[in-house]
Amino acid sequence: MKNNEATIFVFIASIIVGLLIAMNIGFEGKNNLLDAKQYDEAYNERSKLYSDLNNLQDEYDKINEKLNKYDSGYNETDQVKKQIEEEVGNNNIILGNTDVEGPGVKITLDDADVVTDATNLIHDSDIIQVLNDLRNAGAEAISVNDERIVASNYGYCGGPYINLNGIKIVRPFYINAIGNQDTLYNYLTLEKTHITSLMGRDVKVNVAKAGKIKILAYNGIFSYKYMSLIKK
Repeated sequence: MKNNEATIFVFIASIIVGLLIAMNIGFEGKNNLLDAKQYDEAYNERSKLYSDLNNLQDEYDKINEKLNKYDSGYNETDQVKKQIEEEVGNNNIILGNTDVEGPGVKITLDDADVVTDATNLIHDSDIIQVLNDLRNAGAEAISVNDERIVASNYGYCGGPYINLNGIKIVRPFYINAIGNQDTLYNYLTLEKTHITSLMGRDVKVNVAKAGKIKILAYNGIFSYKYMSLIKK
C-alpha cells in the first residue's frame, strides 16, 4: 500500500511536469502563435497545473512522513489508540459527559416583585423556549442552575419550582451558555426571541456576556427504549 501511494504520486507528477515542459516549449516556439483568448486559456491552465503540482508535493510529504514513521519502528497501534481516545473525548463533550469551559452568556430569570397574573411568573415553558433560542444562536453547552442540559433533559412546572430530571430547581433561574458571546448576546437581545418577550412581561431578566464560563458534566443516566443500531 505504501509503495503504491509513492508510485502513483511519481506517475501523476511526471505527467504534470511533462505537460508543463510541453506548454513552455509552446510558449517559446516562434511558429506557435496564439491569439489573446488562447493565450489566457493556456496561461490559466499552466497556473492550474502548477497548483496541482504543489498539492501533489504536499501529499507526497505526508506520505513520506508516514513511511518514515513505519521505517523507524513507528507503532501504528498507539496512533489508532490515540485517535480512538480523541474521538471518545469529543463525543463525551458533545453528549455532555465532561466538564467544559469557555466564553458565552449568563442569563438570570426571576418572577416579578409584584405578581398580578401568571404572566409575571417564570414557567417551565419559558425556560424551554430560552434554551431553544440559545441553541438556535449556536450555544455549545448549556446549564440551568448548574444542571447540564442534554438531549434527554425534561422539565415541568411544579408550583414554586421547576422539576428538571427529578431535581427541584427554585427561582431565580441561572442559565449559563458557552458559545460566541457576541453572537449569543446580540441574538437574545436584538432579535425577536423569547428573552425580548419576557422583558415585556415585567419579570426580571438579565443577560450578560462572560469571558469564561464553567459548565459541569451531566451526572444523570442516558436511557433509551425504542431506538437501536441499524443492522447492516
